[in-house]
Amino acid sequence: MKETDILAPLTIELQKVCSLGGNMSIVVVPEKYADRALGYTRDVDTALKYQEYLIIGLFGMEADEAATLFLSIPKGIAVYPQDGKDIKTLFFGAMERLRVKGTSPWAKRLWETINESNAMERQPDPENRFISASFYQFLSTLVSHPEELSRIMADMNDTEQHWVRDYLPYGLGSTLNNAGGCEGLDVSVLFEEWQYREKTAHKLETGKKTLRKFRNIEHLFTLPSISREIIDVARDPLLAASKMARIIERDPVLTSRLLKVVNSAFYGFHRQIDSVEHAIVILGNDEVVNLAFSIAIYKILETISPCHAQRLWEHSLIVAHLSQWLGPLLGYKSKDKIYTVGLLHDFGKIVFLQRGHYISDIDTPSSLQDLAQEEKDSGLSHAEMGAYIAERWNLPEGIVDALVSHHLPGKAKDKALAVTIHVADIIAHNGKIDMSQLNNAAVRFLSQRKGPPISQELVCRTYEKVTERVKKVSDIEDGA
Repeated sequence: MKETDILAPLTIELQKVCSLGGNMSIVVVPEKYADRALGYTRDVDTALKYQEYLIIGLFGMEADEAATLFLSIPKGIAVYPQDGKDIKTLFFGAMERLRVKGTSPWAKRLWETINESNAMERQPDPENRFISASFYQFLSTLVSHPEELSRIMADMNDTEQHWVRDYLPYGLGSTLNNAGGCEGLDVSVLFEEWQYREKTAHKLETGKKTLRKFRNIEHLFTLPSISREIIDVARDPLLAASKMARIIERDPVLTSRLLKVVNSAFYGFHRQIDSVEHAIVILGNDEVVNLAFSIAIYKILETISPCHAQRLWEHSLIVAHLSQWLGPLLGYKSKDKIYTVGLLHDFGKIVFLQRGHYISDIDTPSSLQDLAQEEKDSGLSHAEMGAYIAERWNLPEGIVDALVSHHLPGKAKDKALAVTIHVADIIAHNGKIDMSQLNNAAVRFLSQRKGPPISQELVCRTYEKVTERVKKVSDIEDGA
């Protein structure tokens, strides 16, 4: 049978892609890896066998994204339209790349272990999604062995290096590029001595124990009903202010605090606002939802020490407001998630503090080493813990995903949102964008964004303005 007959199903699919003006990646994988490769495909993809190869058509994917799906598998990739306009050309282009490049043995060994960990997320137990979302202990170990990591990466192709770096701090880049003295090092010793499989099992066990400990803390897993109702009804753009006012006025504490905040120097109105409905008309639904949600979160902060509560509260508010400013500059236009993610990004630290678990320093950005220590103590970091609670609150999936990935934005489904929160967190701690503390995926995202550059002067000026306003409203804790 001719190749054109065998490849006919992919030709039909390519015609659909052409008519829609989209793109398509053709991936060729040796047949012995077929079962594993099929496990990474989506329902919309097409796969077929030809001789000793599996050929997969991935719709709407560029080469980098396609390579990420099959990192631990030898493969060749060709992309329509840049590598060819017909399936036969794309197929033979991918075959040639498979034969020439293949995949490096160290890349295969390194990322097979990561994929084994990620596979736990696909198991029926939904808690595994959070316990297995990241393995900061392993990443921290790689960072602490730059010579070995440099040797591993030297044996990878460009796409593999690109993917690995997205897990690492940007400041590590020059160390990896210039690290020398690798002769004679046996990288396999690093993996064997570190006991990856044993530590993966221990992480899973510890994480399950931690989540069992917190399951019955009612106030953590029940978003106050009034706040939940406000969030739900505010999604209606035609909602009358009087209807939302009636909901808020059912809760005297929420009403009192809302009016107190609206009349604070934070908003700077020249006359007293004494009506909830009036406040809603002036502020708009989005801002009222943000305030209601902030007040609900603040009530939970009252369960930890006042010192920690105040510092976490001010930092979270600063990140939330910086995120609202930064999001549009980074291409994130939606307003219904960004404030909430900024406000909740360190919520996992509040949870850990309530039960005496280790948390990283409140006043500095969390490094991989800090997150690894949280994970060693609890089985998961504050990022995963906060995302777990957000899911229990039935918050939108976009919020949950951004929370779990805000320290590793390259893993996020919505990278613009995760990068915005990540960068806002760094600014909130430093008063500027400290490149050495950014994740490499965030730096790459910033370098590829369109539009005028974001100067450090503008960042510093905005930080000072936001910090001043947040400090004025932080007296919300003084009561209703």
